[in-house]
Amino acid sequence: MPVVLHRPLPEGFVPKTCTVVRKADGWYVCITLEDKSVPLPEPVPVKRAVGIDVGLDRFLTTSDGEVVPIPRYYRQAQKHLARQQRQLSRKVKGSANWKRQATKVACLQLHVARQRKAFHYQVAHWLVGQYDLLVVEDLNVRGLARTRLAKSILDAAWGQFLDILTAVAVKRGKQVLRVDPPGTSQNCCVCEERVPKTLSERVHDCPRCGSWDRDLNAAIEILKRGLRAVGLPLSGCGGSWFTSPLKQQLREVILGSSRLQPVRA
Repeated sequence: MPVVLHRPLPEGFVPKTCTVVRKADGWYVCITLEDKSVPLPEPVPVKRAVGIDVGLDRFLTTSDGEVVPIPRYYRQAQKHLARQQRQLSRKVKGSANWKRQATKVACLQLHVARQRKAFHYQVAHWLVGQYDLLVVEDLNVRGLARTRLAKSILDAAWGQFLDILTAVAVKRGKQVLRVDPPGTSQNCCVCEERVPKTLSERVHDCPRCGSWDRDLNAAIEILKRGLRAVGLPLSGCGGSWFTSPLKQQLREVILGSSRLQPVRA
């Protein structure tokens, strides 16, 4: 069977599995190879750790105050996609014109999915290149997708991003730790006091510690939970705020990072 190789098969590798997938723009073959001479990635000692809070207003916010804006690829292609789907609905199902239009709609959906996946890989490599331990929330994305925010949640594709982040980290000897999400947005990361807020409130306003960005507060709380889970001290992993006394340092850094600047991943 003639194939177009993405790259030549290396000598000495043993083919283990072969997966054939049909997509809107053609057939794809994925071959898994094995070579026992290739060493496994060595674990990297944890020198820098970060907490990551994903969201719909911003794609993610780190505990260091860095922000990645959300691209919303599906939202941008929604009008064009709706126009193509209307044209599909006007054609006789099963006809040659219907098949051509169905392929056009499927290719548009595939293009949006590939845009999103490429963005996820770009952000994942950027994060793994900066940090040794990445702490994220163990989100139930399938359950969240049943809410009224389903379209935005599926467009962000948090589940795919977390899987990609884990795969990239494993290849480079880094660690991804998932922690329980309940309370990360409601608890104050400085005094641990619960500060209830609705989803529309974007500022964390603690009566004891002051006010700062809601997503930054959640990212720092996620990082604290992760460090407690692995038994690392808050002052032993580098970063911009891991020094004692913890509460005073947290308060100074959070108030200084209240004006978050977007970064390009």
